[in-house]
Amino acid sequence: MRLFGTLTSPYARITRIVVYEKQLQDRIEFVWTQTRVRNDPILSINPSGRVPFLLLPNGLGIEDTPTITDYLDTLNQPILFNHGSDRSDWEYRKLEATARAMLDGLAVWAREITRPLNEQSPEVILHEKERAYRLTAMFNELVENQILSRPLNLAQLYLFVALDLERRVPEFIWREKNKEMSNWQNKMALYPSIEASFPPSIV
Repeated sequence: MRLFGTLTSPYARITRIVVYEKQLQDRIEFVWTQTRVRNDPILSINPSGRVPFLLLPNGLGIEDTPTITDYLDTLNQPILFNHGSDRSDWEYRKLEATARAMLDGLAVWAREITRPLNEQSPEVILHEKERAYRLTAMFNELVENQILSRPLNLAQLYLFVALDLERRVPEFIWREKNKEMSNWQNKMALYPSIEASFPPSIV
């Protein structure tokens, strides 16, 4: 199997964490690619060009972080991340969706500040900045929630990689006012699977 991702995609990083957590690294080749580049080889197998993208030996390609996570989770027991068996766990699903929304917004912020200064939108940056701080404060109050304190799940991974975008967004200064969240983030960073998921350029 081949798992395509970019060096900066937080979504691709989530799937790499799952690979290591499920002990699948000997079965999967990480392929580094570039999105938004015309004629990149990934476009011949995945016309959308999105990452992460998992190419199976039979030629089937799977994209979208939760779909790839669910698939990888079926390859080794025990099942760790696949919450699809209980779609009525509304508390979990709410937190997962909110953590995903936080990551989506921060990813927009991170992309926006890489654009030439005269092409950046101050309105977009302010909108995502305010959203990120609101949600960080909300999660800071929920650290003791059993969903955030139980073994790894997809909601936690969305939240971890969202907060970790502080590496790429210098103005995202969230730790001082969110001590509980900062402590949680530091503990999460110690997971061997999370440490191993750093792309080569960051190690």
